[in-house]
Amino acid sequence: MVVMSRLSAPARVPVGMQVVVHGTAADAAGPGNGRGLAGRVLREADGAYTVALADGRLVEATPDQLTPLADPPSELPEPVRSGAPDDLVVARTLLAAAVGHPPADPGAELTVRAVYQAPTAAFWSLRKPPEQVAGPGPSWLSWEVEQFCRLALDADPICLELLWSPRRVWVSEVGSELLDLRPAFLSQTISAAYADHVLAGFTRLAGDDGLDKEQATAAADLLRLLIDGQALLRGGDVGVPSDEHVERLAAVRAGALPWERVDAYRVELQQQLDEAAAASYLSPGPDTGRVDAWLSDLRRRDLEPVTTAGA
Repeated sequence: MVVMSRLSAPARVPVGMQVVVHGTAADAAGPGNGRGLAGRVLREADGAYTVALADGRLVEATPDQLTPLADPPSELPEPVRSGAPDDLVVARTLLAAAVGHPPADPGAELTVRAVYQAPTAAFWSLRKPPEQVAGPGPSWLSWEVEQFCRLALDADPICLELLWSPRRVWVSEVGSELLDLRPAFLSQTISAAYADHVLAGFTRLAGDDGLDKEQATAAADLLRLLIDGQALLRGGDVGVPSDEHVERLAAVRAGALPWERVDAYRVELQQQLDEAAAASYLSPGPDTGRVDAWLSDLRRRDLEPVTTAGA
C-alpha cells in the first residue's frame, strides 16, 4: 500500500477513501503513536471531512490533516473489445464452407461452419472473445481460430470436414494459410475421434422406433463421416465415396432401410475405419508444434500496424 505525501494530497478527498488523520484532529481523538490514526472518509461538508477511525470513533478533519492511503485513480486506456459476435463473423472470418449433404433444393439454407479471428488485444481484457458464435444465419456456426485449432488437433470430425469441404463460401488470405496447414491436423487419432462422434450420434437416434426424414439425413451424414475418416487415414484426403457407398447412403437418407440395417452399416464402416487406422501412414498424433507456431505468429501479426501501399 502506497502512502502519499501530504504535499501531494488532492485538494478534495473522495468519500470512502482510506486516510491517515494527522495533527489536531488526531490528538483530539486520543493518544497515538505519532504517525496518525487510520480511518475512512464518511462525508464532506463545507470543506471539512468526517472520518470514521478504525475503533469506530468519528473525528472532523480538514484536507491538510488527511493523507490518502492510495494513489488517486489513474487514467487507463479502455480495454479492447472484440465486438458483437455477429460483427466478428462478418468482419473477421478466415474460412467458411458448407458441410453435410448438399440439399436437394438449390435455394435451401446451407449448413455452414466457419473460423474467425478475434483481435489479439481483445484477449488482454477480462471479457474474452467468444470461442464459438452461432449466426449470422440460422445454420451458420463459427469457431474462434484458437478453439478451432484445438478441436481440429483432436480430430473433431466437423472441423476436419470444414477443412476438406470443396463447397467453400469464403476463404481469406489467412484462411488459405489454414488450408495449407491441413496435414498438421492429421493423425491416427482420427479413428477413435470419428468412431466416438458417430456412436454418440447413433445413440441419440437409437431410441426411436423409426427415423423421420431429418433423423435419416442425420444418420446418413454420420455414416459418411466414417467413410471420410477412412479416406483421411489411407491417403490424407477425403476424395469421393465409391458408387456402392453413394447408393447405400442414399437409401439411408431416404429412410428406405430399417434401423437394424442402418446400425449394421455403421458397424461395418467402423470395422473398416479400424483397419484403415492399423495400416495408416499417418503419425500417432498431430503436429501440434507446427499449428501452435502458426497461431502464435497469427496473433503477433494482428498487433502490427496496418500499412498502406506507398506509405
